[in-house]
Amino acid sequence: MKYLVLLICIHISYLGYSQTNYYVSPTGNNTNNGSLSSPWNTIQFSLNQLSNGDTLNLFSGTYNEKIQIPNDGIFLRNKQGENPTIDATGINNQVSIVEIYDINIFTIEGIELQNNIMLDAQGIVVENNCQNITIKNCKIHDIHFSSNINAPVNATKNAQGIIVYGTDGNNTITNLKILNNELYNCRLGYSEGIAVNGNVDGFEVSGNLVHDITNIGIDLIGFEGTSSNNTNDQARNGLIKNNIIYNCISPYATSGGIYIDGGKDIVVENNTAYHNGYGIEIGCENVGKTTDNITVRNNIFYDNEVSAMAFGGFDYPSGSGKVINSTFRNNTCYYNDFSNQGNGEMYLSYTENCIIENNIFYASTEGMALYQDIASLNLSMNYNLYYTTTSTLEFNLPNNVSYVGLTAFSQATGYENNSVSLNPNFVTPSISSPDYHLQVTSPAINAGNPSYTVAAGETDMDNQNRAVGIIDCGADEYDLASNINTVPDLSQIKIYPNPSKGIFYSTLKGNFTIQVFDIAGKLIFSSINNSTVNLTSINSGVYFIKIKTVNTVYTTKLFKD
Repeated sequence: MKYLVLLICIHISYLGYSQTNYYVSPTGNNTNNGSLSSPWNTIQFSLNQLSNGDTLNLFSGTYNEKIQIPNDGIFLRNKQGENPTIDATGINNQVSIVEIYDINIFTIEGIELQNNIMLDAQGIVVENNCQNITIKNCKIHDIHFSSNINAPVNATKNAQGIIVYGTDGNNTITNLKILNNELYNCRLGYSEGIAVNGNVDGFEVSGNLVHDITNIGIDLIGFEGTSSNNTNDQARNGLIKNNIIYNCISPYATSGGIYIDGGKDIVVENNTAYHNGYGIEIGCENVGKTTDNITVRNNIFYDNEVSAMAFGGFDYPSGSGKVINSTFRNNTCYYNDFSNQGNGEMYLSYTENCIIENNIFYASTEGMALYQDIASLNLSMNYNLYYTTTSTLEFNLPNNVSYVGLTAFSQATGYENNSVSLNPNFVTPSISSPDYHLQVTSPAINAGNPSYTVAAGETDMDNQNRAVGIIDCGADEYDLASNINTVPDLSQIKIYPNPSKGIFYSTLKGNFTIQVFDIAGKLIFSSINNSTVNLTSINSGVYFIKIKTVNTVYTTKLFKD
């Protein structure tokens, strides 16, 4: 009997009903009590001691393990100021570094995950009946389907950075948040960097940096048989915002920076996607299915391999589904189709009741504005601004029909009656050092659809008012009243390096104020007449920097690695 009492006391000590914070350190010991002064040693052991409402804090160091979340209501994070790493090297007992299965309420924050190298490897997986899951401020890299960098790739060779599977047909994954993470250096085979797939209703993927991976950056998926109930087998009611996606190029397929395949009711806004296969693709691969009500607005797409955007069912009706009731508005597209395949800024296939308006399409020197291979039903194209520097704009339609110049295209098709072909006068029209703000002389100012109604919470590329009077074409809204973009030396304002590990520099001199905000609009840094911005103490992610001089307000994005 005394022995039994002793066991019960030890159990209560581990659970620590009187406290909610516990600690793990590579120098700790699992016979400790998990307190700040007496931390445990391994993450999985520590998680198994926790109850609903408890937080597990990780000290800096490397933890060689893979973990499963055992209970609801747990918060797993880095101890403030610490940089823990979970390294999966040599561990093959499960495919994911972090497995979240049938969990209600869980947050993982501020942890680096690396070196999961095996077939079907995953950084983080969320699966089945899960609600209220948050993944934020994590760094995920070196997730590879094979240790052989030259391993052949086919549909059975896959790895994934963050994957969400809504497999339960009766219980929907809801309130999912994937925020301010960095994902990079992954060989993914036929899979994606961040993917939301199946019965998922209500999600946000915001402020992430996704780069240097071998397939799609961010993917929202439906109709792949993921859910056990085919009536709810699609990611829906989602927000994709303020992400930066680059160098997501596949050697065996055209990979979008952002791809929506079978999703529904999704807003994609204020993202920057460059040097991917497509900047964004809105498609529907499965025959007889639809991708419905996708809103793409206020994004920047430049220097992508095939086009800024691909829009529609690529082989409708026999080889794919279709895209319906979707819009592509207020976006800036610059010098895409770097492979010179003839797709230009827009690659269109089958859509129904879709709208393309208020955009800037600045074509490369080959001058290709549009390539369409399947005619659409009730497509509206208007109030766009087109430009190319050395060639005449070209618009290619199905059946080898081609028009040279915007006027000829408009007169023949009835599209683009209120569109113009003029230089948008960007501050710096460049790929290597771009600044796609509008100068005071830009014809894009007030050139959008006068009847356009700004959505609740909608902002331009700098998180500022989206419409000042009539909406401008492109992702930037010029605001004379606020003195935004009003002086000729704006192109001389540089913030470098960007991205950075935390120390940024500006070229400003004289009297000025620098403020840095997170994506929620909270002020996190402010200085006067100081050209150095030190963000080393904050988490990785996307931030906004606002620079105020006597007669100028300049805003742009920062990314802290």
